[in-house]
Amino acid sequence: MKYKTIVDKNEGSLLQIIKAAESFNAGGFLESLRKRNLSTYEIEQLTDEVREYQLKMNREVKALVRFSETFLSSYATENNRCFETAERLFNHIRSTISAARKLLRKTCPRRMGRQPEGKERPLFYLRSTLTIAHTGDLFGIESFEASVQTLFENMTTFFSTVINTLALCHSMIVSESEIRQDADRCMSIYNDTCARLMDEVRQMSRWLESVRQLPESQLLKRKNQARSEKSFARENYHQYTPVELKQMLVLEMVKKGHNDGLTDEEALFWPDDHDQALRVRRVIPLFDQLGAEGMKGKMDSGVIIEFLKWCKVESKLEKQLYQYFCQSYKDQGGRLQTLGWSSVCQVRKDRREQQISDEEQAESFERRLAAIA
Repeated sequence: MKYKTIVDKNEGSLLQIIKAAESFNAGGFLESLRKRNLSTYEIEQLTDEVREYQLKMNREVKALVRFSETFLSSYATENNRCFETAERLFNHIRSTISAARKLLRKTCPRRMGRQPEGKERPLFYLRSTLTIAHTGDLFGIESFEASVQTLFENMTTFFSTVINTLALCHSMIVSESEIRQDADRCMSIYNDTCARLMDEVRQMSRWLESVRQLPESQLLKRKNQARSEKSFARENYHQYTPVELKQMLVLEMVKKGHNDGLTDEEALFWPDDHDQALRVRRVIPLFDQLGAEGMKGKMDSGVIIEFLKWCKVESKLEKQLYQYFCQSYKDQGGRLQTLGWSSVCQVRKDRREQQISDEEQAESFERRLAAIA
């Protein structure tokens, strides 16, 4: 009867391998060396193999730790619909599982008695001499030659890494299951993730430019059909990718904007203030009357700075807002020559050095509007 060598990628297998690694003991280690009758040269070769496994595992553990730091706190992750959590984690620790398999298989008994009919073949992880309790040598590891002691030290570190790695995987599985049952936590993670993605969402107006008709979003459809926002957040945690979530946010904002007569860009610039979007749209054609003409028919950069502050858009979106303004102004027959963005930035820097506040600039533009009303 052969051992079962294929490990199912599930929570049960994680626990079995952890149990095997935790069972590593000095007595089993020495018994394994006796059974294999290894020479000093072979012991040194095996030590080199274990060290090589350790290096691969160390790289993998670092990646896993980085993954664990963001996985549970991200509402959407890559490929999370394609894998169960345990399977996804197994794919992240291929080197660790492979190293443990190679090391433990070498120390399984070569022969095994027949199994009772219908009983599943034992997993080799739990049949290795290394993981079966033995009384050990009377004088302990310290009485053996240096090569044996070195191998034992390396194996101890190796199995400790296996335990810590798989324990982290199991902890993530348990934590994800707990989060799925907690609608409030899912809602909080959903809101935090959406807030982090919002900058990227605003940039997706260019993606919409090439779309004649708004595409369907399965996620948005599920949100609209959900009993409540909390139930939506709980049911769809780790079910969609970041791209799908961003597309949903874009389409949601754009469709709301369309209901109030806004363009795609206007809906993304002012998702929570559609009235401001309409005010900005009405003001752009008035620039020729706002005293915005500078030298040689160029637009006054100071007025531009005041306008950008009056628009009430986040500073990191001001360049995109200025591009929107220039295009709208040109499309509506504006006669002044607009400035390059670098010139606008220089004027903004000068004004900051003069300690002119954002509020003062917005109020100055309000006065310009009142003067032509």
